[in-house]
Amino acid sequence: MPRLLRYNLAPSLNGLIATLPSHSHAWVVPDASIDFAALYAEFDTFVMGCKTYETFLELPAHGNPLAGRAKEDVVVVSSGTGRREGWGDVTVIGSKGDGEVVEFVRSLKAEDTGKKKDVWLMGGGRLAGLLMREGLVDVVEAAIMPVVIERGVGMFGDGGEGNDEAERVWKLVLESVRALESGIVMTRYRVVYD
Repeated sequence: MPRLLRYNLAPSLNGLIATLPSHSHAWVVPDASIDFAALYAEFDTFVMGCKTYETFLELPAHGNPLAGRAKEDVVVVSSGTGRREGWGDVTVIGSKGDGEVVEFVRSLKAEDTGKKKDVWLMGGGRLAGLLMREGLVDVVEAAIMPVVIERGVGMFGDGGEGNDEAERVWKLVLESVRALESGIVMTRYRVVYD
């Protein structure tokens, strides 16, 4: 059975995942009732864009899903610049364009779940949009923050402004929803591709 690619994120109520221009996540609401250790244990591969990875590099070990992980389990997509100083031995893909990223993620998903766990798509929005357009995101798990951001990065990129591609809409089937005392709403949706 193939592995699932799960886009697990913490967006604002209006669907933004970072402020602009700073790319800050300081607005994310903490909640001690969330069992992050159990969540992190569901994954053994983490895929993200370079700005997302740099955000995780700045986090303290407590609350950082990448802390203590083998670097070969971390995949960073960096389309223009390649590996940057301080990144260590993570896998870096994307220098050959979006096709390289799509094929790499397809190969991750094709691995046997008897030996591997699910793949966590951690962001950013442009990468998530690319993988949605290619039909590769299986599940969207959004911990919706009780916050509205005026200007920021969208969950799936820039919303397609200036994009010549046809309009796309993906149907999501709600699998679970739970409201926390902090005001965070935990949701899980299965993506349906036509």
